[in-house]
Amino acid sequence: RKVPCTMAAGFLLQFASAPAVVAPRRHPAVVGRASTIGGTPAVTDRTAVGTLSLPSLGIGTIAWNGKTEEDKARIAGVAAAAQARGLDFFDTAERYGASPLSLIPAALAGLGLPVDKSYLGGDCESNLAEWGRGATVATKFTPTPWRRQASDVVDAARGSCERLGVDSIDLYQLHMPDIIQPFRAFGVVDRKDEIYWDGLAEAYKSGLIRNVGVSNYGGALLERAQEHLARQGVPLVSNQIAFNLLCRREGSLATLEKGNELGVRTLAYYPLAMGLLTGKLAARNLRQAVLEKRVSPQRAADLCRYLEGGSGGTAGDIPRNGVLPLLEAVSDVAAARSKTPAQVALNWVMCKGAIPVGGASSVSQVEDNLGALGWRLEPSEVGQLDAAADDLPFDFKGAGFQTTDSKFVGYGGAIP
Repeated sequence: RKVPCTMAAGFLLQFASAPAVVAPRRHPAVVGRASTIGGTPAVTDRTAVGTLSLPSLGIGTIAWNGKTEEDKARIAGVAAAAQARGLDFFDTAERYGASPLSLIPAALAGLGLPVDKSYLGGDCESNLAEWGRGATVATKFTPTPWRRQASDVVDAARGSCERLGVDSIDLYQLHMPDIIQPFRAFGVVDRKDEIYWDGLAEAYKSGLIRNVGVSNYGGALLERAQEHLARQGVPLVSNQIAFNLLCRREGSLATLEKGNELGVRTLAYYPLAMGLLTGKLAARNLRQAVLEKRVSPQRAADLCRYLEGGSGGTAGDIPRNGVLPLLEAVSDVAAARSKTPAQVALNWVMCKGAIPVGGASSVSQVEDNLGALGWRLEPSEVGQLDAAADDLPFDFKGAGFQTTDSKFVGYGGAIP
């Protein structure tokens, strides 16, 4: 599957949100620490990923970049509540928290213009030095046109260590294949994937990172990466992709199954399809959120298409009533289980062999997510949900500028 890329900015902007600065504090790295508080399923419902013992549910931190002191206090409270309940696996990236304005120089550098190529990322890593103290933290390296050597990966890992306030990173991932190719339209493609794999190996052998992962790799590229790293004695332990009940076609499910075959654990971002699978999203509320400038018009329009039907945007062509038939099936299982739809949707991801990595912006969300642990759907229930998802003539492709397929390559035997 080939993915066009004519401008670096389009991809970099997907990682953008407003920054907040928290000075990092150095502390000893902790590997797979479970909460000492009893009575929570996150202490016992855990999954091995390389040398790590992780709760079978992670927390994504792309939105943990508080704009105000009130926001920062709220997020700090969410992080503390999560760790107290044993949900001590946080996923971030060097780009998370970067503002769109700060990424413009990155896009210009990608086009070969003479601008500053120093660190152009966000502040989520720095925030986690404070809010994620004692947790297991995964972060990511972003491939860019000017990062051309294995040493660039090593230097970036060292920078992430500094911002996170640790001596080594629990899990270090490539954020995506090397698809930012600003001159592709002119027939010029300069892929550096193998160079980045060599950089991961160097960082691993130097002790900067404890475990090696990738993100947005399809099955074929995943296998190539694993073989390349294995020749250097480095295990590939994870692949993070968009995966949920609404996002199974176009290679996602096949990639997960390939990962299971290779022994590479899948981490699933967008496990609730940006809230569509919670049963809580309503089109009228989304439109009101646009008026209040809490949600971008593009994102809201796409989510409304999934809910109601319509054409255009990232969502594409969605029939009338959109995801409603699937939501009804999820709600039926949830009612029979005395669970919430979100808990059922997250548990379905676990039943497929993946660790869902969802966001949490409130303590109540942490509590609801926690209810997805400590039990598993019956095979018949998984089949019921599979059938309802198969009946939908569309897949979840993201919303607004955040898409599920723009970074995801390597299906079958084709490597762009």
